[in-house]
Parts: sequence; structure tokens; C-alpha cells
Amino acid sequence: MTYRVYQIKVARQVYDYVNEVGHEAAATKYPEYGVSMAIRFQGSAKWEPSMFAYFSPVCEMDASDLDQVFDIGNIGPEEKITRLDRMHSVSVGDIIQNPTGEFYMVDDYGFKQIQIN
Repeated sequence: MTYRVYQIKVARQVYDYVNEVGHEAAATKYPEYGVSMAIRFQGSAKWEPSMFAYFSPVCEMDASDLDQVFDIGNIGPEEKITRLDRMHSVSVGDIIQNPTGEFYMVDDYGFKQIQIN
């Protein structure tokens, strides 16, 4: 079955700005950074459907379930991944779309179904 993984892309210039002015000021100027920080540390507890606008599809994976998507996204095998864009390992705050179109956020422990609209 094919699963799709979505991640937030934060430009290098945003991280440079964070180093100049700090996290809060950067989150104000760059909302994608604010969203990234909120969900990276608190997962679905901070989720709001409007945040989905900052996510992009980064890959599709041939997997049997969400746990296998997580495993493949961290340790492979690479041949199970069709890359659509640059990506990091699958981690807290990433979104996985299952084959039936439901969306799940990777949480500290497991996955939480989310709404994107």
C-alpha cells in the first residue's frame, strides 16, 4: 500500500534569522517556523488544520501500516521510498496520509489522526 509523507520545509535563511533574533521573533516573521516549533515539540496537541498549508509532500512509501512507514522513513530500505522532495527522517510533527486518504501526525508515542481542513 502507498502512504504519503508530508513535512514542513524551513529555508536556510529562516534559521539564520533565528540565530540573529531568537525563536519567538523568527516565529512571528516566519509562520512556517512557528508551526514547525509548535508541532516538533508537542505534536498533535498543538495541531490546527490551518497549519497544513505549511506542509509539502516529500515522499511516498510502500508500507503495510503507519508503524512501517515510520521504520522505513528512519532505517529503510531505500527501495521502499519514492522521493518527491528533500526530506529528513520521519519524526514527531510529520504527517502521514494513508491509502484511504486519512491523515495522521507522528506523535511522541504513536500516531494521532488529524483533520487538515
